[in-house]
Amino acid sequence: MEIGSHYYAVLALCRMLGIKKDIAYRIAFSSEYVDDALIERVMFKRTPRGVRCHIFGRKRGLDHTATSPRIMTVWNYRHRTMREQLVPFHFIPGNHGESFYQRIRTFPDSPLLQSLINSAVVSGNSYQIGIVLHVLGDTYAHQGFSGIINRHNRVKGLHVNWSSLRGFKDRLIAWYMIYVEWLFSRIFGRILPMYSHSHVGTIPDIASVQWKYKYDTGTSLLAQYEPSGEISNPQRYTKAFEEIRQILLRFIKAHPEVQEKRPDFQDEAIFREQLIKPLSRREVTYAWKDFLLKHRLLDKTDEAVHYDPHAWIKSAFSNYRRKKYSQRIVHQAEPVTDFIKSDWYQYYRAAREYKEKYNILIDKYEIY
Repeated sequence: MEIGSHYYAVLALCRMLGIKKDIAYRIAFSSEYVDDALIERVMFKRTPRGVRCHIFGRKRGLDHTATSPRIMTVWNYRHRTMREQLVPFHFIPGNHGESFYQRIRTFPDSPLLQSLINSAVVSGNSYQIGIVLHVLGDTYAHQGFSGIINRHNRVKGLHVNWSSLRGFKDRLIAWYMIYVEWLFSRIFGRILPMYSHSHVGTIPDIASVQWKYKYDTGTSLLAQYEPSGEISNPQRYTKAFEEIRQILLRFIKAHPEVQEKRPDFQDEAIFREQLIKPLSRREVTYAWKDFLLKHRLLDKTDEAVHYDPHAWIKSAFSNYRRKKYSQRIVHQAEPVTDFIKSDWYQYYRAAREYKEKYNILIDKYEIY
């Protein structure tokens, strides 16, 4: 999924259910920020009060702060990064089948995910709710693929219903993979590892697309391709948000203080229409903003109307500069006085707790 679904659709649904604006914003921002938290380590200039830091020689900081890897090629591919970031937050194992490579593929009915959702609902932590909603959304969009190098991620015979795909860049990538497949296999197929849905481009993350492909079953030394069947992203995304709605209702029931009076707009059919409408990535952001304002789910003055991936970083560090805080490792970071209360730090803690529970479940189900 992309920002239209992970952020704006989640935000709109939260507001339709009457979740207070500030809590809805934290849930939706956390949901999208799983894709945008790219800083892997923060080294403090001075240690903030009340923060348990990692020790790096004479320095103090926070480690494993990223929840998404940067673009990977064969030259910078790290299996550890895939296991610690891509798999738990974007391709959580579905535990289907008998072999490791079958069980590592992601599916929406993953028992690991259901356990993590239950924990998040009980906790009442809006950051944890946002994280699990992101993971759930990705299990629908990415189902059948896995976050590590796997023969099941090898694809050929890609076919797309062109009327369901908008946006020049996405259409160009799809066209190249379909009509110049031999060139992709010979050139980019050799430098792009078979992880995630890299061999079908951006197609799984676009809500409107109808498509199909063939994948390597990985049951023998020789490649054996099986058809995926017709895939309807509109159906997948609709089912995903039906489940997201149920999770949010459980969250409200368990913690009624997060809810206020529901807005007048409650038309789920219009919401679903907006969710799966064929739009380019640029168009989808503007369309969702108009949707939120038109139906009075937010006001123009609400900060949640405009998503800025650096908003929480800006509020957490007094020496913020975009270039500095876009690096993999940030040195000489200066936290604000109330850093421990900042959204960035609270998200980091929620992600760490999610990962700890995930690791326990990985051992329980003997995935690795």
